[in-house]
Amino acid sequence: MPLMMALATAAALAEPAATAPLTPVGKWNVDYGATACMLGRTYGTGKAETVLALRQVPLGSSLDLMVYTNDSSAAMRMGQAKVSVAGGETHEGRYESFPTQASGKRMTQMPVDAALFEALPPDAVLRVAPEKMRGWSFTLPNAKAAFEALAKCNDSTVKLWGLDPTERSRIAQAAEPKRSPGDWISTSDYPMSIVSKGAQGTTTILWTIGLDGHVADCRTVVSSGEVELDKAACHAIVARGRYSPALGLDGKPMISHTSRKVMWRLPGTWSGK
Repeated sequence: MPLMMALATAAALAEPAATAPLTPVGKWNVDYGATACMLGRTYGTGKAETVLALRQVPLGSSLDLMVYTNDSSAAMRMGQAKVSVAGGETHEGRYESFPTQASGKRMTQMPVDAALFEALPPDAVLRVAPEKMRGWSFTLPNAKAAFEALAKCNDSTVKLWGLDPTERSRIAQAAEPKRSPGDWISTSDYPMSIVSKGAQGTTTILWTIGLDGHVADCRTVVSSGEVELDKAACHAIVARGRYSPALGLDGKPMISHTSRKVMWRLPGTWSGK
């Protein structure tokens, strides 16, 4: 996982008190953003308005889950959260919650495994339970069609990156990292010139996994705003990333691609970006 962003594998969080799931007041919307595609839906109205959003970097295996509320508190919170789909899988990870100037709302966000939203039943209910905060439950009607629309948006972005969006349909077995990607980038990779500036940011990088499982052709697709951080992310991935290559439908190794967000954070600082 990205720097300072490894998902926790600590003890499971206590289950929150059951709350009635929120029902939507509008349709699903897909935002064809310049940096990533976002799927969103509004629940409730007025002060009770809550927006559920899911942002995905194409070719990545995770989603950014975001909940926007009208909480006026200026407090910044972080901790562990549990995300689950009723009757399906459960994911645990680290969340951050902070007020946003752009929307005037509080945003609570965390990365989750995209597999959590595969094969959703028609009556799916998503539960988000952050520690230190009251959680939410969302009904997800028409989720299958919504995620298909998100996938179509991602295909458009992949084309802009110069790649074939049908690549994944030709993969029988995805490339498997030989060790945890969380070990590929560490605090030691933070460029000292950037540390002295106190700069932080998030880099999104794209790379090729060769027939031998080695990483090549790493490039920045969304810059952190600091060229040195962008370069450091690719340098670390190329140096340490090793895979068992993807297998095609014919059972033979094939070239594939993947992407990842690298969140550069200096210890002891807060970034609500």
